[in-house]
Amino acid sequence: MKDRVLVFDIWSDFAHFRRFETTTSPLTYPFPTGTVITGLLAAIIGFPRDSYYSLFSRDNVEFSVRILNPIKKIVIPINIVKTDETKSYSYENLKIQHFNLTVKALTPYELVKEPKYRIYVRFKNPALRRLYEKLKQLLKNHQTVYTPYLGITEMIANFEFIGDFQVIAIQIKDETKDLHSVARIDAIKIIPEEGKRYGRETVPLYMDSDRKVLEYCNVVYEVNGKPIKIRSDTIYEVGDEYVSFL
Repeated sequence: MKDRVLVFDIWSDFAHFRRFETTTSPLTYPFPTGTVITGLLAAIIGFPRDSYYSLFSRDNVEFSVRILNPIKKIVIPINIVKTDETKSYSYENLKIQHFNLTVKALTPYELVKEPKYRIYVRFKNPALRRLYEKLKQLLKNHQTVYTPYLGITEMIANFEFIGDFQVIAIQIKDETKDLHSVARIDAIKIIPEEGKRYGRETVPLYMDSDRKVLEYCNVVYEVNGKPIKIRSDTIYEVGDEYVSFL
């Protein structure tokens, strides 16, 4: 099982991966971050909330993402209802709440429209064989314990298992390759090409049990999901694709 990669596609009508620096008008990352992928895997497997961060640590698991649909962002005003307070959600109270919402300012949310991604989950620790096998079977059977979604619960997602692959490290110091995934900026050298649009983000990767982010990284990607021509000390062959793990 060591250095095996589970690959699956996931998509929805919309996605919202809230940026850590935004408050009243939430903005979104263009693709799922490491912390989002961790939560997604935990939902599929059925881990309780906040119980899985040490299990999905860098020593155990690494992630990568491929953008399959061009990144298109839109802003939609949304009514925010507090559901964490003790209230009666009777018909009468819901009518009053609806009236109050009509006079309340809406919250503009930035969303990714028609998102579709390929997720690569690399297992590094042989002690996680049971977890790896469980996740593989769930993905193959199109089953989940909790409902998967892309960022927030309103963005319910569908998924498809692509395969289980052996990861192969490739040295490309003296040549170029087309990289299919997003990549750490400090791990590659981009060879710019005409007709491609490049983006850059600082994304969270791992959290601890107190939901404190342990690691961020600077990431580069091609906005329309096209491969990026690069040089690098090491990239990885996964099936017939080349990826860089975050």
